[in-house]
Amino acid sequence: MIIGFFYGIFVNCNMSINQNIIVDYSSKIELLKGESKDLKKVIDQYSYLRLGVFSLAILFTYLFFDIGFKAIVPIFIFMIIAFLFLVKIQLKKKNLFDFKNQQIILLENEVDNMLNFKNIYNDGAQFSDGKHPYTDDLDIFGPYSIFSLINRCATAKGNLILAAWLKKSSEKTEIEKRQQAVQELAKYQNESLDFRARLFTLPAHQTEKIIGFFQKSATEDTAFLKNPMINVLIWLTPIMNFSLLIVSILLGGIFWKLFALALVLTGIGSIFFKKDIDKIHVELSRCDDLLANYANNLEWIDEHSWKTELIQEMVLPIKGKKTMSQQIHGLSKILQQLDNRLNIMVSVVLNLFLQWDLRCVRKFAKWQHENGNHFLSGFKLVSQFEALISLSTLDFHYPEWCYPKIKEDFCLKSTSLGHPLIAEGKRINNDFYFCSDVTIDVITGSNMAGKSTFLRTLGVNMILAFAGAKVCASNFETSIFNLISYMRIKDSLADQTSTFKAEIDRLKMILDFSANDANSLVLIDEMLRGTNSRDKYLGSKVFIQKLIQQKTAGLVATHDLQIAELEKEFPKQLRNFHFDIQVENDEMFFDYKIKDGECKTFNASILLKAIGIDTGN
Repeated sequence: MIIGFFYGIFVNCNMSINQNIIVDYSSKIELLKGESKDLKKVIDQYSYLRLGVFSLAILFTYLFFDIGFKAIVPIFIFMIIAFLFLVKIQLKKKNLFDFKNQQIILLENEVDNMLNFKNIYNDGAQFSDGKHPYTDDLDIFGPYSIFSLINRCATAKGNLILAAWLKKSSEKTEIEKRQQAVQELAKYQNESLDFRARLFTLPAHQTEKIIGFFQKSATEDTAFLKNPMINVLIWLTPIMNFSLLIVSILLGGIFWKLFALALVLTGIGSIFFKKDIDKIHVELSRCDDLLANYANNLEWIDEHSWKTELIQEMVLPIKGKKTMSQQIHGLSKILQQLDNRLNIMVSVVLNLFLQWDLRCVRKFAKWQHENGNHFLSGFKLVSQFEALISLSTLDFHYPEWCYPKIKEDFCLKSTSLGHPLIAEGKRINNDFYFCSDVTIDVITGSNMAGKSTFLRTLGVNMILAFAGAKVCASNFETSIFNLISYMRIKDSLADQTSTFKAEIDRLKMILDFSANDANSLVLIDEMLRGTNSRDKYLGSKVFIQKLIQQKTAGLVATHDLQIAELEKEFPKQLRNFHFDIQVENDEMFFDYKIKDGECKTFNASILLKAIGIDTGN
């Protein structure tokens, strides 16, 4: 049913989305829902079994109460063991149930992302910066942005890494290595889904808190273990208490009193160090699930034979005598053992007979000494993989897109270039290229003809290219540019800045930026909107002349046809392009195709006539 539903949306939207991907996702969702339903039944059965064990314990205690401790103690111990066994099995089933449901959520998100550009992952709004050279103008961060389209990072560090890739151009070698790594990861969509499902429910900043704890606090908090009394308690307690229990069962009499006294003394010993243990447990309890999930992810990374150079370099720091997953699994096991103290009945038995809490904390201190400095690199590796998986998911979703070829010399050539955030059925693609020499390309045209969208299309695809991702084109070749844009200029009451002042500040920023960077590429949409037409023309002309003088490449979209006339003055340094409209029976039609030369047709008079104002043109 769900397959038919999504296919219906696919057809009705007239979108050329890869049908096989949608169907595959939908099939997996249905399969996982069936598995989840079966697991829920099994989990409920274990709940009834636990209740049965507890009821049997009460019944047997009642039936054999007259016999005394000789009968009750073995019954009690057996029931505790049986109860813990059932709890352990049920917990595994519950974790698997939660994992399946998380996979369902993520797969449904992938379908929604492909159909509607929606995403339940962080949209990167916290990275928005109006003073950045291009991110706000090109919709890199925030709702309905490039980051929102591609992000599959659950950790704060993963989000930072992915954002950094989109905020600054990388070197050619780094881009090409990242492309190769992304293409390799794109082949492992099922494993990537498991990887993401283990991380998605974890609080985004929890990892950073845990890293802080292991870097600073863990060694100090376990310093109390140097007290020699602790080793005596850990060594003596099980020998003394189990021996007295056996003797009491066999001989009875005064030995029961000695056994009770031994338990009291053991309990006092446990309580004496309870405050120190609580402090450590509070910190570690926050990371039990996190560490288990990290261990599983690192196990996949560590055991897989990666082919690409970048991933091999990333994995190298976690190599050692023990794999990183083994180290973290070991720590996770210690934390699970320590968590037994949360069950009062179980905690009392374990501490009175084994000094369980002290044993667990001592195991943790030993683990921290052996692995603490090494395992932190595993957290960074997982975040790096999250960022790469984000780009690999984009690769998998859009097989018709291409990986750009990064050139050393000045270059930009694109075929069927489109905006990634416009649906395929609505997207109009264009071919565009730079000539071999640096030029300022002036794009004229009427309102709504597509000038601004084209500038953003070119810009966002460059940002994807420089991040190591696929681009929305059938072919894309480019040298590395450092983009700076001028599009959404706003006034600011808080800064007492008018629109015109904000425009002047932005233009100065562009000149300063481009004067010091030979690889600059300027994208300008309608310069100096906050002043009169004469000043606007003169200011725009002088600014373009300055860019030409600096040999700075750029695209300038404008309504001002006088700017297009600069081609006569700079025939080798300036090119004219335009977007036009077709008019039939006073109706406007846009084809959104970029064309050579300046625009001859504008739509203002047509729009005014539509609302009853005749300009006479």
